[in-house]
Amino acid sequence: MKLILAPNEFLDEYILGAEFAINAQISSNAYLFWKGAISAKFENSRVVFLHKKTIPDKFKDVAKKCTPLNGLVLTSAFCSFTALAPSHLVSSNKSKFYELVELHQICGIKFINLKKFYDDLGLGYDLRIYIEKCKFFSPTPFEKRIKLTETLCLGYY
Repeated sequence: MKLILAPNEFLDEYILGAEFAINAQISSNAYLFWKGAISAKFENSRVVFLHKKTIPDKFKDVAKKCTPLNGLVLTSAFCSFTALAPSHLVSSNKSKFYELVELHQICGIKFINLKKFYDDLGLGYDLRIYIEKCKFFSPTPFEKRIKLTETLCLGYY
């Protein structure tokens, strides 16, 4: 079974397919032949995640060695969800936003801790968020927002 994940769906129940394949020393496509396996991707992404509970018994120990993805989403999913330009998530860009998020890299794939981001801002996980220049926001009573940097604000609903 193949699923498409919502861009704000935490990867708590998943492991990174590429990391699993390396640790298990199997083909990265082996999961396609497992009975009852659940794989997932974010929309417009090629990165595959495997649902922990559907890993065959003979690989359960390998799955336990994979990096926990609790609270994480792909940086590309975060950017599509929030409308943030990906350049804000690169340290060399010197963006002040870069300092506000917790980034991880696993097997060359970049993740952001969306759960921690929500927690740091005191927001519920069910809220839709978007990030843009503060000057584009409506006056405060009309649009809920949090100022993140001198130029960027986060809107939510």
